[in-house]
Amino acid sequence: MRPLRFALSLPLLVIASAASAQQQPSTDAEKDGFAGPVKSVSTIATHPGVKWQQPGGPTLVMPIWCYECEYDSDGTKTKSGQVTNGDFQGEINILQRDANGHVTERSVFSASTDELLRHEFMGPFGKTSETGYINGKVNSQRLLTYDLYGHVTEWLSLDATGKQQSRNRTITTKDGIVTERSGWGKDDQLEWRQTYDPKTEEEHFTTYDDTGSVKLTWTRMKGQMVSFWAQSDESPQFGDSFNDDQVNGTVESYHCGKNRPCERSSIHYEYQSPKKRNPTSAESRDAEDHLVDAVYYEYELDAFLNWTHRKVSVWSSEHPERAPYEEDSRTITYWQK
Repeated sequence: MRPLRFALSLPLLVIASAASAQQQPSTDAEKDGFAGPVKSVSTIATHPGVKWQQPGGPTLVMPIWCYECEYDSDGTKTKSGQVTNGDFQGEINILQRDANGHVTERSVFSASTDELLRHEFMGPFGKTSETGYINGKVNSQRLLTYDLYGHVTEWLSLDATGKQQSRNRTITTKDGIVTERSGWGKDDQLEWRQTYDPKTEEEHFTTYDDTGSVKLTWTRMKGQMVSFWAQSDESPQFGDSFNDDQVNGTVESYHCGKNRPCERSSIHYEYQSPKKRNPTSAESRDAEDHLVDAVYYEYELDAFLNWTHRKVSVWSSEHPERAPYEEDSRTITYWQK
């Protein structure tokens, strides 16, 4: 069986992937795309003014996840935001740790107002609860549970009064293959369900209306669409578009509709290393394999292969020659170990 990563748009869901039996939680610094004992990052981005718009679907221009950030020596983020007119605008994280140094609580404050924004509790696999605040009052709550191997099994979102807004459930094998995802709404009404059988490589997806009737459903077998049905010709609607992440660095996108065949397009990514940290190009092609949009990167890297300078150029029908789109520089400091 080929490793399959299957994704929906709205929201982005990975249906199945090859993974280790015991998930190792990533640090905040790693989630932001950094390697090594990063202590602080300061980024300056410039745009030459080329008019180019990111097309729908998977991103071509990789965003800068961290403009102004600071991390503890274990990679836990303590500060994030941007400098505007000389003033830092963003968040300050106050951490509480247990006797072994593990983060157990995180309080997130506004850097400009000192107002509490979020309060989070952490477990061995990551965040277990999050409470959001506005003007000192509870605005939202989230609760997460995990299985024995560190896979999220349930994500529960509540409003300020504790009433359910949404609930998502995920079933994952010990080896990290996601076999089912389901989502419920405010009244715990089933809204959608997605399943994957790793033995047959058969996938099903269905959405439901308020009465429990099917709104949209499709079936795929070994990556090929077998059937698609939608109650209405509304477009877009949840479930009619999805991304199929191939093992060769290509993401195939499909957009389906009532009474018409599914439209396919693709984006192929090239990277500097097998770890896929710094893309060198991203090319979007239509169903006939004609180049539609493309983005190309040039980097200056430090000893940890984090980029300290990058140039981004774009290609499209409006820019048949590569045109400079963005140029970024950043200063990175490291903890001395």
